[in-house]
Amino acid sequence: MVTIKKALLIFDLDDTLVHSRIDFQTLGQWVREQVKSRKLTELSDEELSTMSVSQMLHLVEAFDRRRGTGHAPELWRKVEEAEMAGAMRATVEEGAQAVLQQLQEEGYLLTILTNNSRRVAETVLTRFSLLPYIDLVLTRDEVKVLKPDPTGLLMLKEKYKDRAARMFYIGDIWIDGAAANQAGIPFIGFNCSDPRNIRMVDNVSNLAELARLVEEICSAGKGGLS
Repeated sequence: MVTIKKALLIFDLDDTLVHSRIDFQTLGQWVREQVKSRKLTELSDEELSTMSVSQMLHLVEAFDRRRGTGHAPELWRKVEEAEMAGAMRATVEEGAQAVLQQLQEEGYLLTILTNNSRRVAETVLTRFSLLPYIDLVLTRDEVKVLKPDPTGLLMLKEKYKDRAARMFYIGDIWIDGAAANQAGIPFIGFNCSDPRNIRMVDNVSNLAELARLVEEICSAGKGGLS
């Protein structure tokens, strides 16, 4: 018989559980320059500037499919190099191990959805001894379309629908909230400074505050899916 957990907590990775020191602004600028210089899209600089790295690389993948070219694998390799360099300089969010252990012991299922590669995600989770508390890690190696698309969250929603009474996605940036809103999963911001009209349950500043919030919500019988 399957035990129903009080909630599934889906965490983003970068700037939520760990701080990988990836310079996303510089990385995004480099990808935009590559996309424009190689003439891989007709979108303007302004339009590209509103897109995440993963969104721009999905454009490149679509271009490759149409033209039979191989730009995307090359660009993804460069992105992973930047991610791994960041992982080697990473620090862990204060109290992460203790709070994850507490949440697990209190009957929460813990998973991760990240746009990082599996190699990078498992490297940093292992480094900070967080992996034992995580039931499942979903990375870009398993998810065909990345955040802000809801595909990864919908995969988790389907997998855990009979194992958890509630679900929440916790992340630090608008693409996390956009994915959660589209998937019908309540979103909790984690020091989310650029919400872009994303619907949030709340915006917490640390993991201890998050643990208190979800326990309060679950104890009150709130936090259902839409």
